[in-house]
Amino acid sequence: MRLDIAQHPFWKTLESLWLWLHSLFYVGYLNFLLLLGLLIAVSTWLYGLIFVERDYYPSFDRDPALYLQQPLRVAMFTNNYLPFIGGVPISIDRLRRGLDGLGHKVLTVAPAYNKQDDDAAVVRVPILLPLGRNREFRLANLFQPAIYQRVRAFKPDIIHVHHPFWLGSAGLWMGRRLGIPVVLTYHTRLEHYAHYVPLPGPLFRNLVSHALVKRFANRCDAVVVPTESAEEYLRMIGVRCPIHIQPTGIEYARFKEVSEDDVAQLRRELAPEGERLLLSISRLGREKNLDFLLDALHQLRKTCKQPLRLVILGEGRERAHLEARINAEGLEGIVLLPGSVPPEQIPIYCRAADVFVFASCSETQGMVILEAMAAGLPVVTVRSSGIDDIVEQGHNGFKTALDKEQWSRQVCVLLEDEPLRSQMAQAAVSFAAQYDIAPFSQSIAELYAYALAQKQADSPRQADGA
Repeated sequence: MRLDIAQHPFWKTLESLWLWLHSLFYVGYLNFLLLLGLLIAVSTWLYGLIFVERDYYPSFDRDPALYLQQPLRVAMFTNNYLPFIGGVPISIDRLRRGLDGLGHKVLTVAPAYNKQDDDAAVVRVPILLPLGRNREFRLANLFQPAIYQRVRAFKPDIIHVHHPFWLGSAGLWMGRRLGIPVVLTYHTRLEHYAHYVPLPGPLFRNLVSHALVKRFANRCDAVVVPTESAEEYLRMIGVRCPIHIQPTGIEYARFKEVSEDDVAQLRRELAPEGERLLLSISRLGREKNLDFLLDALHQLRKTCKQPLRLVILGEGRERAHLEARINAEGLEGIVLLPGSVPPEQIPIYCRAADVFVFASCSETQGMVILEAMAAGLPVVTVRSSGIDDIVEQGHNGFKTALDKEQWSRQVCVLLEDEPLRSQMAQAAVSFAAQYDIAPFSQSIAELYAYALAQKQADSPRQADGA
């Protein structure tokens, strides 16, 4: 008769496991050290998880009043600046002039250009390499010690960076070395600029661009975004630092103080036969979706009885492509590409036009739309981030899907219904008045004060934690 006196399988397995663990301490000293290190690491993690007190709320023991009552010294870092014409350089220049008007001192660190004004308040960094088909982008040499010596001698209270890479990274590094707050303005949806980067498009567009923005923003003390949709994007990708919504300011008065004679003269040049004028302002780049405008223009000419012309102000690497399309599709004399014009002429072009049109899906705000509204232009845009926050459907303009029939139908309504166009033009002017440069600069200065106060409040807490 077989006697069932063997050990239970469960205990047998447990005993085997114990013998294996026990043997690790005796088989070799390396196994022993590895196991001991693992046990220490797990114990430390559990101790920190359970017993270390955490305060997930920001410190409210901060008083920005002190910094609001004194002039600040602000160092700005940007990868492009005037005389390069673009939304970011213009925004930075307006902020700089607005802060100067409030009594603050600003030092701007920017790339050097062939034609530039000598300005003691701008540190021009020599160029390592011009990028782009037309060499429009400048890769600055951030490895020069003289840059950081100049910034250190300026003794900034706060650093404001406008790009999450290159000179922006230099500004972040400088802020950490000086122990002062660093503020980032999120200007650009990087994923739409994959065609400028020497990496596989999907890799940069779907992974690198978002990871770059997230990592950089979380290392800053605060982030400024122009619209709610931009804030939502940053939160979705995992940005945890304070985010402040502050639309970029525009020089509202400059778009009202325009000579009517200059407007009439320009209109005679652009529309000698009395054509209705559509105006678009953007860099001639693939990310601006200008091919859609040409596609939709064909549809508009079929459905709208009004004779019209489309004027696209701007310069860029897609100019040759657009000119080739215009010639091949018989749009000479219908689509005009004047190129870049001086900033002081932009209001004249806006006042001479009838409707402002825009097709870019890569904007964080679309500052040119606000400028067009300030000049009394209703707008027709493609619905996208940044645009959706400032165009009120049927009030100061129309937003459509990326559909040429919808877009052309809304443009045609404005061209053929003059009372409606005039009504929406007045609404556009009233809306744009809220975005004047003075309150914009004041809001940014208040943000600086809060960032400085928060930095001061966090310092004792960090010291206690250490």
